[in-house]
Amino acid sequence: MEFENTAAELIKTLSSFSETEINVVPFEGSWTAGQVGEHIYKSVSGVSQVLQGAVTSTERNPGEKIKIIGDLFLNFNEKFKSPEFIIPSDQPHDKNLLLKSLTLTLNEVGDNIKKQDQSLTCLEFALPGFGELTRMEWNHFIVVHTQRHIHQLKNIGEHVKKGVIQK
Repeated sequence: MEFENTAAELIKTLSSFSETEINVVPFEGSWTAGQVGEHIYKSVSGVSQVLQGAVTSTERNPGEKIKIIGDLFLNFNEKFKSPEFIIPSDQPHDKNLLLKSLTLTLNEVGDNIKKQDQSLTCLEFALPGFGELTRMEWNHFIVVHTQRHIHQLKNIGEHVKKGVIQK
């Protein structure tokens, strides 16, 4: 349920930007809303591949790392540097294409949550600082990472809609 609510809020928040606004840099050092959307898309697509990759049984509580992941990513005072492979491009973003791509990927992950054994540990990628995660923990990561960026998108939207645009 939390996954579906977060996915719906992301699509609603990104949809609130006009085709022009989605590509406006709201303040120095910020990504555009389109770049945030692309970053989320790259992240969710990558995690989706991990979730569908090799797995093994879990020798610990399969939700053991959920709280610490949430505490870290939902602390908006913490700043993170994005891994190179999910940094968005500087190209203008097509709002409809971005929304369609995000919706398809989020729907795929949502469908897999219902079908896959969430207690299994994924072996394809270890989250830096956390190690190997279970499917349950990876799906929680998608939720809190997306919630973090929804918060960012709302901040970008406030600046863009007020016309407080600095280069």
